[in-house]
Amino acid sequence: MENRKSYNELILIIGSYMNNDDLKLVNDYYNEAVSIYEGMKRKTGEDYIEHSIEVSKILAKLNMDAITIGSALIHEAITLGVRTPQEIKDKFGLETEIILSSIAKLSNLKRTFTKVNDSEKYRRIVVGLSENPRALFIKLADRLHNLRSLYVHDDEHKNAIIDETLNIFIPIAHRLGIKTMKSELEDLCLQYSKPKEYNDILEKINADKEELEKDLNQMQEEIIELLNQHDIEFEILSRVKSVRGIYNKLASGKKWNNIYDLLGLRILVNKTEECYLVMGLIHSKYRPIANRFKDYIASPKHNMYQSLHTTVFGVEGRVYEIQVRTYEMNEVAEHGVASHWSYKEKTDGSKKSEVENKLEAFKTLIELKDLEGNLDFFKNLDINLNKGEIYVFTPKGDIIELPVGATPIDFAYKIHSEVGNTCIGAIVNGKMQKLDHELQDSDIVELKCQKGKGPSKSWLKIVKTDQAKSRIKSYFYKKDREKLIETGEDLLINEIKKRKYNVNEVLKEEFIDEVCKDLKIETTDELYMGISSLKYSTNSIANKLINLYEPEKENELEKLFNNIVKTNNKGNVIVLGCEDILTNIASCCNPVYGEEIIGYITKGSGVSVHKSNCINVKNLTERIVEVAWNENQKEKFTTKILIYSFDSNENLVDIITSATKLDINIISINFKKKVNNDSIYEVLLKVSDIDTLNIFMNNLNALKFISKVERGSYESSNSKK
Repeated sequence: MENRKSYNELILIIGSYMNNDDLKLVNDYYNEAVSIYEGMKRKTGEDYIEHSIEVSKILAKLNMDAITIGSALIHEAITLGVRTPQEIKDKFGLETEIILSSIAKLSNLKRTFTKVNDSEKYRRIVVGLSENPRALFIKLADRLHNLRSLYVHDDEHKNAIIDETLNIFIPIAHRLGIKTMKSELEDLCLQYSKPKEYNDILEKINADKEELEKDLNQMQEEIIELLNQHDIEFEILSRVKSVRGIYNKLASGKKWNNIYDLLGLRILVNKTEECYLVMGLIHSKYRPIANRFKDYIASPKHNMYQSLHTTVFGVEGRVYEIQVRTYEMNEVAEHGVASHWSYKEKTDGSKKSEVENKLEAFKTLIELKDLEGNLDFFKNLDINLNKGEIYVFTPKGDIIELPVGATPIDFAYKIHSEVGNTCIGAIVNGKMQKLDHELQDSDIVELKCQKGKGPSKSWLKIVKTDQAKSRIKSYFYKKDREKLIETGEDLLINEIKKRKYNVNEVLKEEFIDEVCKDLKIETTDELYMGISSLKYSTNSIANKLINLYEPEKENELEKLFNNIVKTNNKGNVIVLGCEDILTNIASCCNPVYGEEIIGYITKGSGVSVHKSNCINVKNLTERIVEVAWNENQKEKFTTKILIYSFDSNENLVDIITSATKLDINIISINFKKKVNNDSIYEVLLKVSDIDTLNIFMNNLNALKFISKVERGSYESSNSKK
């Protein structure tokens, strides 16, 4: 059988590095593959199993482990629907099931996308769906073998595969450092997409790749012999520039005669001085091409790249590009901040994405050729990098990337803020689900929206993405802001109407602007928000506007000020705009530092300071002035509270103890009356500020023998009733 011959070739390759147990495991996978693909043919006419064997051979040349080779042999079992994930898990274990399920998702992704609109996003998804890193290697090898037989397909299919390979799989292969695979993928894409240009380049090379590699190997052997003669420790790498690489040079405007890096060698040494010694030895044996020597060690590139470059005539008169650098320089060149990847992608290279970090980790394992010995690393990689994201589909096939635990609301806000705001339901995989439903990988989500609807604040406890949280908060901030503005404006209008003024006259734009300027705010909205949030008193803002509307009103206040007592000593309260006016605290309401206050110009006794809601002044408009607490004064303020208490001999002791703890001075406690089961006490005290007073009153309310505590005197309390 032809496929048995191909399988034997695979065994020869893996037999060079696998033990007998591994070979037996691979054979178990092969026997399963024979059963899976029995009777199936490819478009080329060959048995379907041939494709899987060839994919495995590509991976075997990278020294992949037994599970990777075995999974490659059966890699399309779930995709084709021949085996279920559970059947694979039962026979080969969870790891193989995850690999094959990932490949099935990637294949489904391919069918979903008809055009690559966002290469970076698509690459992220391809890597993200590879729940086990082996799935990504198998998919790359699968793509390479499919390209080798792409000739049997129509042009539309060819173009789609080439486009996807160029934009998605080649950059991933490059990032993994699989240069042989990357080079062949590039050449095959060029061969199918631009056959004339491809053949022209082959003709100009005037030799096939085997001849080039033969000459390159001979050149490499000569240099090895030369360096060994001088006892230099080194490592040498070689490559033939791919047809695609040459095409890119020509496409960028280079002339054929100016392509000097067709055949390349890189020599790695331990020390910087050895770089120059090696370069001198090479130049002594081979004739260098003028103006092609570059010293990037003495003058590094802006991205810190360091190396010596030269181009010489070598074996068979061919031109060879030779690079010499230390191992450390090579590490910087291969893995530095401004890497080749970042350059090609035209990013600034300042920060690697999650997908780049993941690919870097894969590349490290490829270079170590120790995949099997790093299975624990793979498991950690799964947990740390894969499990944080899921990929869900729109009904049109677009993919949305979300964190694990995301809901249809997160999905909606990923599409558009208005879609999120108006979302009222979701159909997931054809079934209606609640908005707090947890989405899973590969779900197809259709949203139901209703114009005029808005989000709920409870959504903030449901959503997982910062984007959704931000847009929900933004919606309510805007809504609350509009309400505050509306409330503030209404309060000011009502105050002006209450004073019998024409609202349109007083609220002229010029007067509003002047008040805003005085308050050092920029917009009318800020003024109204300040009023509704009690930052500014409605009374004081109305006074400012009326004074601007009727300047004579302000003159009347000035006349009143001229007739009242002046002082050089600032008290607890100052009159804004006229700080030398005598003030006194009103005994009717006893305001305390920190409370909203207002001033009333008395006849001959200065300005009386009241709480802004004091019943004696809150309806007055004449002789009212703005006042403020003097922050430099640290005196205590006298005020009264009423305590409603059950009879107890220890009541007074506990009250005084509570006051002492807060540095409150009790001046007097007077029993006033007994009502039902309560004894009413009027307490006269001195306190530093309103916050301390509130704490004291709350502490009293917490005592078991006290039923109520309120502000004010016994007389004022009765007068209200």
